[in-house]
Amino acid sequence: MSGTFGFKSLPEGVVLNALSQQVFEILSQHTSFPWPVMQAQCRREEVDPANLTRADLARVIDNLASAVARFTSPENATKVADALRPLALARVG
Repeated sequence: MSGTFGFKSLPEGVVLNALSQQVFEILSQHTSFPWPVMQAQCRREEVDPANLTRADLARVIDNLASAVARFTSPENATKVADALRPLALARVG
């Protein structure tokens, strides 16, 4: 799966699980560099960005939001965190 264009696309061969895809799509709405942000912040916590679990996401939400704030605005960081938290807390089934 690749995104639209430029930095908003995934590198060739990267396949995301369903949760990682949702995170990527949310980041794409708030930063021009969703995959590099996701990849760097997940690796800081030793989490696989392509295969996130809800527990992994809970660990990296603040890092992702901080990175978005650095590259865009505090308002976008809040929007990202607010959109990601329900995904981390969602019950499956």
